[in-house]
Amino acid sequence: MSHSGGRDDDSRRLASLERDFGAFDVVTEEAVVPRPTYTDCLQAAEAGSLGGARVFLWRDGRVLLVRYRDQPSAWDLPGGPTERGESLPDTATGRVLEDVGVEPELTGVHRVLEQSFALVEGGDGVTGHWVFFDAAVGDGDVAPSDDVLEARWFDPAAPPEPVGPHVADRLDAA
Repeated sequence: MSHSGGRDDDSRRLASLERDFGAFDVVTEEAVVPRPTYTDCLQAAEAGSLGGARVFLWRDGRVLLVRYRDQPSAWDLPGGPTERGESLPDTATGRVLEDVGVEPELTGVHRVLEQSFALVEGGDGVTGHWVFFDAAVGDGDVAPSDDVLEARWFDPAAPPEPVGPHVADRLDAA
């Protein structure tokens, strides 16, 4: 997930996801960011961690949402950034296991968010991918890590407020 030579790697990763999980939408977002943020994004890309995975965990028609300690006002999906050399499915299953103590069975890719960050509009930037997986979970209890303030199952028709736009879109469609 880097700004130049990494595009081939990104294409291979997305092709691998499509092979393993079928077709999915790719949504692009571009952001003009200040130099310190761009530098952080560039360093993350060079470290192989610009992007990651979030997981819609489904059990009995309900979805698991979490509130992270570093973002306590927002409900989100369990997941997190990828690490160098880690596949996106491995990121998804590993972060879910770490964050909420359950092992997901990945069943599909809902969406890929391709985020590009640049210093000026239309300028060369750095790009990363966030993959939103769907997954089933067995009957085990959720055991939130110290990074998670709260983890609860919700009816997708009545999610808590606020949730992110990519979460809300999927819950509306459920």
